[in-house]
Amino acid sequence: MKAGSIASNPNKLRIMNLLVKKELNVDRIVKSTRLPPNLIKGLIEELLKEGFIEEKEGFYFATDEGKKALKTLKV
Repeated sequence: MKAGSIASNPNKLRIMNLLVKKELNVDRIVKSTRLPPNLIKGLIEELLKEGFIEEKEGFYFATDEGKKALKTLKV
């Protein structure tokens, strides 16, 4: 899993920065980012597949891998 995947998409980076701080559902991510729900859902699917986030009972949160990847970007 490469941090470059997050760095290459500013919207993925925005979502990751939110999910590192706390668990959020799709509606809350949409409100926080002001991005369309379809876009958010697609980005969440990518982040899930890449292992940067996980989902539990409708709430998403950054995995340890996701936190590490994000940390490497904040040089």
